[in-house]
Amino acid sequence: MTLGPKVIVIADDLTGALDSSAAFAARGMTVVCATSTNHLDAALRSGAQVVAVSTGSRDGTQDAAVARVLQVRVALMGDPVARSAIVFKKIDSRMKGHIAAELQALCIPGQPVLICPAIPRLGRFVEDGHVTGMGVERALPVAERAGVAASAVLNAHTEAQIDAGLAAASEAALLVGAAGLADSLARRLTAGAPQAAHQRLASPALFAIGSRDPITLAQLTGFDVFPAPDGAVPPPPAASGPLMILQMQPGRSGTTPLQAAARFATGVALWVKASPPATVLACGGSTAEAVLSELGIGLLEVRGEVLPGLPLSTALTGWPGLQIITKSGGFGAPDTMSRLISGASPR
Repeated sequence: MTLGPKVIVIADDLTGALDSSAAFAARGMTVVCATSTNHLDAALRSGAQVVAVSTGSRDGTQDAAVARVLQVRVALMGDPVARSAIVFKKIDSRMKGHIAAELQALCIPGQPVLICPAIPRLGRFVEDGHVTGMGVERALPVAERAGVAASAVLNAHTEAQIDAGLAAASEAALLVGAAGLADSLARRLTAGAPQAAHQRLASPALFAIGSRDPITLAQLTGFDVFPAPDGAVPPPPAASGPLMILQMQPGRSGTTPLQAAARFATGVALWVKASPPATVLACGGSTAEAVLSELGIGLLEVRGEVLPGLPLSTALTGWPGLQIITKSGGFGAPDTMSRLISGASPR
């Protein structure tokens, strides 16, 4: 008999599903992530203690987002393996996406909610009911963006404050937040077991940068990149080096963002097939989803982090054994890429 997961993480994009579930893997729990709702059933039956799923709903329409979340809710309610699991709704720490609509679709009527998008270790906080800190130009009202009562919002500037808020929450509460709240839940479930050392990036590596977030652009300063205007990836070189960086850049073709992402993913997959790397880093939620879909990767085993906010996974399907690092466009210090590369180890 397959044991059910202890935690189910539902995220609106793939980078969020991975960066929040990495906290559990880092403390010794087994974690499997479904890259889309189509692979949720297989993930639930993997035997993993934590199952994460990306609904891929952040950038689409609100109606499509609600439909995806309802699909997940129906699947979980009808599955005896998943019924007793803690449900964690991962949201963007800068309150992007259809958060209010997705929470309304996921919540059971009358169910209490605890919401805290703070990530103290990355310099992002919740103060007076607003998200503040790194990468936040103007304070963001959490209750208003999430469609919840102000009393549901947990103010937190430290991990200890998140721990205390989680301990005081109702066991029936829907937990809503980002990596900070996920870290707290992982600590609680593992009785405070110490976090494992960061994983190492294996080389050769291919970085696929689809995000145009200013934080990511600053991290690429000084690096040579292969430009992909409007997602048009150049042909792979005859000889590849230990690190190759493909960067999607604005072009003049009039291509829509979705078309550019699909074109970019196709080009990245061609590079992978031409000269298989040990590691692929995908930056940007839509980029990660498109690249993994193009490679036929539906299930990932989450292993931990290579740096704070950068989860490391291993492909279980499509391209078994390939290391995958995902990065949200808005995460990381200016020297993130340099630190990542300096810690690489040969395959």
